[in-house]
Amino acid sequence: MKNYKQFFSALKTVYGPLKPTTTPLLASDGDTLIKDKKGISNRWKEHFSQLLNRPSSVDQSALDQIPQNRSIEQLDVPPSIEEVQKAIKQMSAGKAPGKDGIPTEMYKALNGKALQAFHIVLTSIWEEEDMPPELRDASIVALYKNKGSRAACDNYRGISLLSTAGKILACVILSRLLSSVSEQNLPESQCGFRPDLSTINMVFTVRQMQEKCLEQNLSLYIVFTDLTKAFDTVNRDTLWVILSKLGCPAKFVKLIQLFHVDMTGEVLSGGETSDRFNISNGVKQGCVLAPVLFNLFFTQVLRHAVMDLDLGIYIKYRLDGSLFNLRHLTAKTKTTERLILEVLFADDYALMAHPENHLQTIVDRFSTTTKLFGLTISLSKTEVLFQLAPGRPMNQPCITIDGTQLSNVNTFKYLGSTIANNGSLDHDARIQEASQALGRLRSKVLQHRGVSTATKLKVYNAVVLSSLLYGVRHGHCTGST
Repeated sequence: MKNYKQFFSALKTVYGPLKPTTTPLLASDGDTLIKDKKGISNRWKEHFSQLLNRPSSVDQSALDQIPQNRSIEQLDVPPSIEEVQKAIKQMSAGKAPGKDGIPTEMYKALNGKALQAFHIVLTSIWEEEDMPPELRDASIVALYKNKGSRAACDNYRGISLLSTAGKILACVILSRLLSSVSEQNLPESQCGFRPDLSTINMVFTVRQMQEKCLEQNLSLYIVFTDLTKAFDTVNRDTLWVILSKLGCPAKFVKLIQLFHVDMTGEVLSGGETSDRFNISNGVKQGCVLAPVLFNLFFTQVLRHAVMDLDLGIYIKYRLDGSLFNLRHLTAKTKTTERLILEVLFADDYALMAHPENHLQTIVDRFSTTTKLFGLTISLSKTEVLFQLAPGRPMNQPCITIDGTQLSNVNTFKYLGSTIANNGSLDHDARIQEASQALGRLRSKVLQHRGVSTATKLKVYNAVVLSSLLYGVRHGHCTGST
């Protein structure tokens, strides 16, 4: 099996839908169902045009409280040819190109004078602070989130197909942003799109909170919060101010602005291409800069919300070999107490506290702060999970935002793993997912005589075993396990 791209393409054909279909969409009135391709294309344009130009305001006093860091002047230096080569190597092959149709493989083949010429082009953009529209504008593809009705536009995520040349320049900027700005400012609780961190870190943290609260006879209240179209509603003017406050010099901020200011988009759907429209808000999903820019933006929301706040989960621990001896945690020496208030993966975040009234205070603070920064909490998708300490009477919590009570749940699917209020692992859910995957592959792959045993094993490991074992290392560490 030498061509893995063709292999997984064939696997996707077997495992997924046989052919792409054009899904009818609900019109903006919520009742009329649009079925023709041209009408669907126009509906997508209407949806994204409204979403990506939604006005938002940010409280100036909140921005004034962000401290000004020393300017990092070396960020302004034009990129070296080595930086460009590194960025090209980091690009993944086989990705859909932008409007120009030039694939990543073309740039990976550059060397000698061709590479030097491309470096000169990027350097001129850097020095002149002027970007061709072809490197900035986006072709948007709507991807279903696997939640809710397929006919509702809000249940889709817009992904931008961008020029490969623009993505290479964005990679150069991203590398500098990560090394000089991001890692110095993001909190430890933010694990989204950071080197050597993943969803596993956050799920493990939540499960450890459950385990340690049970061990130490403490109640645990968690609110899993959902922001409405978080990436798409970031106020860009505020983002530029935040970058400047974090030490990005004027030219470097201007270069990031070039990817956003005066940007236009078009929507690709069912073989149709919509008319172009202006995009004035948000960070564009599909660009490598978007997750880091959002993290830096949301970090300021977090810092403002937790300012002078000492509520949350206090966990005692020791690292002297008595980690699992609960009696030793009562000692006044050798123990450390740590406050944990939030866990973050980009815009997926959870807030925690021991008593209910503390969680309400935390939620109130976050609700107020998100408004100050122009973000909106989705009340219908924000839910509360509570785990009572052993022996405590069962009382349903009443956590509210703006007078609306949040739903209480026994389980919540957080970053792909099911969190239960009894602290159990999601064995049944993972077994069910693996069983479904096995059933879809059995007749067409696993029982097919023309497929070698080695290939069957690769398919089994990639599709079935990965579903079964996802999150296994989230398991609790206790005195007996």
